[in-house]
Amino acid sequence: MILTVNGEILPEELGITMCHEHLAVDLSPVRGDKDSDFDDSSLIIDELNKMKQYGVKSVVEVSCNDMGRDVKKLQMYSKVCGIHIIAATGFYLAEYHTQKVRESSAEELCDIFCKDILEGIDDTGVKAGVIGEVASGEPQMRPSEKNVLTAAAMAGKRTGVAVTTHCQLGKLAQEQIEIFEQQGMDLTKVVLGHLDLANDRDYYEKILKTGVNIGFDTIGKTAYLSDEQRADNLLWLIERGWEKQIVLSQDISRKSYLSRGGKYSGYMTVMKDFVPLLRARGIKQETLNRFLIENPARIFDKAD
Repeated sequence: MILTVNGEILPEELGITMCHEHLAVDLSPVRGDKDSDFDDSSLIIDELNKMKQYGVKSVVEVSCNDMGRDVKKLQMYSKVCGIHIIAATGFYLAEYHTQKVRESSAEELCDIFCKDILEGIDDTGVKAGVIGEVASGEPQMRPSEKNVLTAAAMAGKRTGVAVTTHCQLGKLAQEQIEIFEQQGMDLTKVVLGHLDLANDRDYYEKILKTGVNIGFDTIGKTAYLSDEQRADNLLWLIERGWEKQIVLSQDISRKSYLSRGGKYSGYMTVMKDFVPLLRARGIKQETLNRFLIENPARIFDKAD
């Protein structure tokens, strides 16, 4: 079963899924700008309804405990827009960590994650269905980040819930994998986020050989990498047989990336802009279904 904000669903109910998104997030205390505070519910509802018109049925919402997570708002969005939303538990980059998080043991953090999954978040009764987006910065992983990733691996192994991560600019994937391996986490239930930004095919293949899944999940952020290059890299990976370990998304954490401003396509980017690029490269619908439907259904299905 898959744990959503409005209860359990079967994996086959998930449908087309955006695997790394933010709908109720507030990163403004660290970033210092209101663009990162998703405080306008009517705007988000409008954007989700636009996304839904392109066939998207589900969103993995990775705003965790120190990112302004609001699961009651996610519940409302799910009901109003008629989409499935998976909520997260976790802690983000070191600069977002409270003193309590920095001082806690991995076991104590694991207990927090497990409570959110097994009992519910705070007093909402809403259960987290994914651990993430647990993160590492760069050029090196900081101690509290390593501790959080260790706790995530422990909780993922204990609960059977998937772990999804943030690899800053696509880096330090191998270091994250080593932590999951040390804790005995099933690597097929791990998504390493933002690997598209690495733009390194040999690196992709080395990572995929471990059994983890990777996210091409900053689609539309062309200031970092063109979507044409993302599409070319995906085609190369498909030709080498890796399509069963890749998921797609946009990772929108600023209101300025939403479609209302007219410059971007917001939550529609993957389906409206990127899928046509893949089709133009001869990528078949069967492969697109793996990225968008089958892989998410497998990864986020809670293991026994």
